[in-house]
Amino acid sequence: MRDDAPEGKIVQGVVKAITATFDRSDWMELGLITDELEFVTNHPRLLRSLDWNDPDYRACVIEAVPIILGGQRGNHRRTGAQYTNLSLVEDYTKLPDYLRQNEPALYNDLYAGEDDTVVDELQAAATALGLEDVDLHAARIRRGLRDDPGLAIGASKELLETVLKAILGLRGNGPETIVDVPKLIKDVNVRLGLDANGHRGSEPGADHRRKIFGSLASIVNSTAELRNAGFGTGHGGVARPELDVATARLAVSSAVAVATFYIEAHATDGSPNA
Repeated sequence: MRDDAPEGKIVQGVVKAITATFDRSDWMELGLITDELEFVTNHPRLLRSLDWNDPDYRACVIEAVPIILGGQRGNHRRTGAQYTNLSLVEDYTKLPDYLRQNEPALYNDLYAGEDDTVVDELQAAATALGLEDVDLHAARIRRGLRDDPGLAIGASKELLETVLKAILGLRGNGPETIVDVPKLIKDVNVRLGLDANGHRGSEPGADHRRKIFGSLASIVNSTAELRNAGFGTGHGGVARPELDVATARLAVSSAVAVATFYIEAHATDGSPNA
C-alpha cells in the first residue's frame, strides 16, 4: 500500500472488501488473526446484523474496521502507518486484488504506482492462459515492492517457477517438479521452439531474439540467486540481509517481464507440442 494512503480510503477499501465477501466464519477467523476476536464476538450488532441481513450491517462494518486494523479506540485521528494490523487484513481479505477488480478508482488511490503496469499486464496474460496461481504471486510482488523488497524478490522467483512449470506441464510436488530455474528456461525454450533448432529458430529476428534470451536468462538466474542468497522469502531466517528498493525493483520488473513474455509466447505457440 502507498505510504501516503489516506486513512479514510484505507477504511473505505477494507469495508468494501469485507461487506462484499465476508461471512460469520471469516469475521471470526480475522478476529483471531488480528487478536480482536473478543471485539468481534462481543459487538452488539456486527454478527447479528450480518446473520439477519439487516440494513445497518454496513454501518457496523464501518465501525469495526478501524479496530480490526489495529487503530486506537475512541475519537483519535489515525494514519495508515498507525494501523498495526493493516498487512494482516490486506492478506486475509486479498484487498489489492479485490479493489483492482471491483473498485479500480479506489485501488489507484491506495496502490497504483509505476510498478503496477507490468504486473497488470502479467495478470491479464496469465488469466487468458488459466494460470490462477499467478494472482497470488502478483499480489505479494505489489505489496513487497513498497513494504518488503525481499518479499518481492521471493515472490518474483516463485512466479517465474509457476509460469515455467505450467508451460511444461509440471504440476504437484513430485520429484519431477524439482527443477532449477536455468533448466526450466532451457526446457521451455525447447518446448516453445525458441531454441536454435526449434520451429521458430529460423524466423526473421530469431538470432537477435536468442541474444536477448541470453540476457533474459542472466536476469532470471540472478533473481534466483538473490533469493537463494537470503534476500527473498524462501531461504532465509529472521536476520536476512537488507536489499535496496531500486535493486529489488530492477530484479522484480525484469522477472515479471520475462514471465509475461513466456506466457504470451505459449499462448501463441503453434508447435505440435503446444
